Amino acid sequence: MARARIGRALLALCGHRAAEAEGLSEQEWQELDALADQHRLRPFLHGRLTRGEITVPPADIAALWQEAHRANAITMLAQRRALLQAVEVLAAEGIGAVALKGSALAWTVWPSPAERVMRDIDLLVAADNAPAGFKALRGAGGEAPELSDAQLADFAKAETHLPPLYSPEGVMCELHAHVWARAPLPNSPMPTSDDAHLLGHARHSEKLGMAIPSGEDMLGHLVVHAACSHLLNVGPMALVDIDLWCAKKTIDWPAYWERARGDGFDRPSALVFALVDRWRRSGFLEDTQCPLAVDDDVIDATELLLVQDLGARKDVSAIASLSAGKLGGRLEQHPLDRAEGRAGFGQRIGQLAGRTASLGRSLLSHDTRRDGLATARLQKWMEG
Repeated sequence: MARARIGRALLALCGHRAAEAEGLSEQEWQELDALADQHRLRPFLHGRLTRGEITVPPADIAALWQEAHRANAITMLAQRRALLQAVEVLAAEGIGAVALKGSALAWTVWPSPAERVMRDIDLLVAADNAPAGFKALRGAGGEAPELSDAQLADFAKAETHLPPLYSPEGVMCELHAHVWARAPLPNSPMPTSDDAHLLGHARHSEKLGMAIPSGEDMLGHLVVHAACSHLLNVGPMALVDIDLWCAKKTIDWPAYWERARGDGFDRPSALVFALVDRWRRSGFLEDTQCPLAVDDDVIDATELLLVQDLGARKDVSAIASLSAGKLGGRLEQHPLDRAEGRAGFGQRIGQLAGRTASLGRSLLSHDTRRDGLATARLQKWMEG
């Protein structure tokens, strides 16, 4: 229960229930900060602290948040530079690109880009252009595996994105051929992905200096990314992203829900919006004109997935698969991992043995078992 208390306190600090984090002991503050660091929230919490929106933590933790904010401000400048350089390289080849997720959010709707930590920059291009785009970025100095035209075409067809590219400054870029693709649990469905619609309706952002998705397209992408592609292991930042996007952009809600029903992400949307309402901004769910009801017990069962131990994600997924009877997996490496470096049969067996041992330990953890079972219930609920 201690882990659940800390997780909910972190969720509270991200939104309108911040007062619920008051009364934490020094040890609990240390645990909360460690969890906040895992979920890349230290710079955001520093921003909230400076605006007087949250409880003042112990001085040593406040100092960590301030330093994380300063360091991320520098990182964000490098990431923006790499983003715009990549767009220029692609444009020179006649390839249009659209910024996704944090690349489109940090500079357009967040209070300060320094508060929005990004692991990488995400660019969407038409699938037919993805191989040429990858080769152009690599040719312009991007560090990435050297792949044949056939390999690149296979990635563009089957995977969400091609292998990561790294700028000379070390900024990672994922060149997406699709908005989303495969489900995280074996044999689970995914909503329909209309890449052409997103590309065709994207508009230039003066704040960012490149194209970003339309209001409804970005919102749908954020929902599916959080709920369907990652089964809520993306952290509380997902709720902040959605709230800030909707607060700054005009959303045609009837059009959004019509498309969500048709493409199969209406139930995921209803759940994610209910979580935003509970933890980020009261009244958000009503504003969305959500036509579906989400029972409190569903929210109760899934909210802690947003603050799960990220080190146990693979085990959580394995437990969910076992619980749901969605058995699967592969003896071979995932194609993206294989592109980074092929593992021999013996090495791969060793990797799988290590995964089995990790899963065995996780089965003894109450929190990991709880998260695994909750993940299975989440997938089942979203499928209706």
